[in-house]
Amino acid sequence: MQFEQRKGFDWFSLVVGILFVIAGIASFSHPDKTLHFLAIVVGVAFIFRGIYELWFRRFINAALNESSGWVIFAAILDIILGVIVLVFPGFGALYLAILFAIWFIIDSFMQIKAAKFFRLFHRGYATWLIVLGVISIILGIILLFSPMLSALTIVWLVSVMLIVFGIMHIVQAF
Repeated sequence: MQFEQRKGFDWFSLVVGILFVIAGIASFSHPDKTLHFLAIVVGVAFIFRGIYELWFRRFINAALNESSGWVIFAAILDIILGVIVLVFPGFGALYLAILFAIWFIIDSFMQIKAAKFFRLFHRGYATWLIVLGVISIILGIILLFSPMLSALTIVWLVSVMLIVFGIMHIVQAF
């Protein structure tokens, strides 16, 4: 069975694409406000995650018959951290910057560790993974000791992502 689909102009994709591009340009123009907004989003996410963990704790008790004290501790910690980030968004921005740098370093170590598996298939690729992993670790350490650079990197990544998604939606509209 073959379905013939008529392709027309998609106004919704065009509008969404334009809005994404405008948001990306605005976030490039106002990195401080973008970082502040991201800190608020992370704070709200932590609070919701903590509430979810408290709700999920019941299922751990019922299904596994295990003590869930560690889940309660993590949930309360998430809620407290979320409230702190919402009350002190400057702390939230610093927290995001440091968390991003740590994530960058950990991901780089994982990349180097994964290179040993790729060595079996393609030695050159594994070598490149190790070289890029070491460079990424160095960049991660630089970001860790320069939270402002790390924060700007986060804003740039979000801005570029918004613009790219916007362009994709605009192209999809046609």
